[in-house]
Amino acid sequence: MNFRICISLFLVCCLLSPVMAQRDKNKQKEVTVKAMTYNTYNTYSGRKQGIDKIAEVIKKENPDIVSLQEIERNTEINPWNTPERLSVLTGMKYYYFAHALDIPTGGDYGNVILSKFPISEEKSFKLSVLKENDYVRSFGYVKVMKEGKEFYFATTHLDHKYEDATRLKQIDEILACIEQLDKPIILGGDLNSRRGSVTMTAFQKYFTVNCLSDAAPWTVPVPSPTYVCDWLIYAPNEAFTVKAYNACYWADKESDHYPVVATYLIK
Repeated sequence: MNFRICISLFLVCCLLSPVMAQRDKNKQKEVTVKAMTYNTYNTYSGRKQGIDKIAEVIKKENPDIVSLQEIERNTEINPWNTPERLSVLTGMKYYYFAHALDIPTGGDYGNVILSKFPISEEKSFKLSVLKENDYVRSFGYVKVMKEGKEFYFATTHLDHKYEDATRLKQIDEILACIEQLDKPIILGGDLNSRRGSVTMTAFQKYFTVNCLSDAAPWTVPVPSPTYVCDWLIYAPNEAFTVKAYNACYWADKESDHYPVVATYLIK
């Protein structure tokens, strides 16, 4: 009798083991990611306090991945490879520069992605402008691998003018690109768009704009913000759970924008 019981228990364990293993595997597929977006004001600290001040803000928040806007590289004002230097200063090993324009006096300008985790599939392109002399912006993304989970992270900085036409065209170009991607994506950037605007509504054709409340934290100008234009948004909605979303109001000297951080559970 005892022998039969032992055999039965053994068989039950054999049958349950694959099921439990699959549950553990599915659970492991969920990963927590802390993201940041930060408009550096043309690497303001590089001119006033030292580029290390921007790095200190990033290090204090300790994100997994960062989108930085208004980054100069090898210019008269910032005569160094800023993405590489920020990578070293923050300890974030992987970086990508999304080129937007060349500076007439030398060097260039664009957005940067910093990551603690390996990146691949880097891609960027210039966004369209409606007038010949308008400021050129860029959009870029990378694929990130964290704990076996792949997702995309993107950076951008949209047109700043009051008219929506250019921003709407730029959003169409961004959506046309990312709709081809096959993994979840987080987009961080200075979208020059306020909550409820025509342009944020355009983003919501694809992205979820979710900051855990009806009112996103204001981000500009420092030190007394009156509106929000810096965002972390994501898609598809069902792939994410938002755990936290905040502006870093303690960082009130390094730029004219407050950085925004969000923590996500990617399923």
